[in-house]
Parts: sequence; structure tokens; C-alpha cells
Amino acid sequence: MPFKLRYSVNVDFVGAGAGPMEAINAGIQASGGGSTGQTKEFVTSVTSIPIALGAGSGQTLTAGDVTNLTNAMATDIAAQINAALTTINAWPTGGP
Repeated sequence: MPFKLRYSVNVDFVGAGAGPMEAINAGIQASGGGSTGQTKEFVTSVTSIPIALGAGSGQTLTAGDVTNLTNAMATDIAAQINAALTTINAWPTGGP
């Protein structure tokens, strides 16, 4: 059986004078700290879902499989973030 990797990545804008833990509410679990500005979420691209067939005994994951999965994830996320740079780079000047 193959294995697939699903992921989500957030790019948050932390405005001037705000630290990375700014605006955390006591009742909300914020694993990545706080943010006072915009956030853009990126998820697994349906056209490039990383899949590993399992090169180990009995089709188990190997360290090489993990490296291939995470490299494919990095390539996908980099492409998605680069495609959104115009939007992200407008945030410091008040863009949506």
C-alpha cells in the first residue's frame, strides 16, 4: 500500500512592533504563536500529492521514502508561496 503526505502551511504577517506571540487568546491553542496581520494558508496541491510506495520490507516506509515525501512537499509549498508573493508582499503596506 502506498503512503501519501498531507499538509497545511500558514504564512502570517506580524506587524511592526508586534512580537511572534502577539494577540494570543488565553483560551485558544496557538501552536505557531500569534499574529496581528493577515494569514494565507497553503494545503497539499491536488495535482502533486506526495506518494511513497514503501520501499521497505512489506512496503513499509524507509528513511528514503520520508526524504522523498518531504522534498516533494517542500517543492509544492515553495511553488504555491512563490505564486502568492504579490499578495503576501502587499501586507506590510496595508494590502489585503
